[in-house]
Amino acid sequence: MSPVAEKIKHEMAFMDETGDTKLIWTEGNEIEVENARRTFNEMRKKGYIAYAVDKKGEKGTVIDHFDPSAEKIILAPQLKGG
Repeated sequence: MSPVAEKIKHEMAFMDETGDTKLIWTEGNEIEVENARRTFNEMRKKGYIAYAVDKKGEKGTVIDHFDPSAEKIILAPQLKGG
């Protein structure tokens, strides 16, 4: 991977009982990617829905699997009816 590609930062954001969390990873950094993947999988197991969006928050697409090349991933809890 080129040095330029390694500097691109990717972001995952979610809100849970601890507050608003942002996790940043660099696609070429295996430790950061694995940490982001593990967090993504944990949040999905809790019932969160994942959306891949661009940095401006547009073009949201529901995703089922972690994509280390996604610009930004937003995880949102499912709404419960009452």
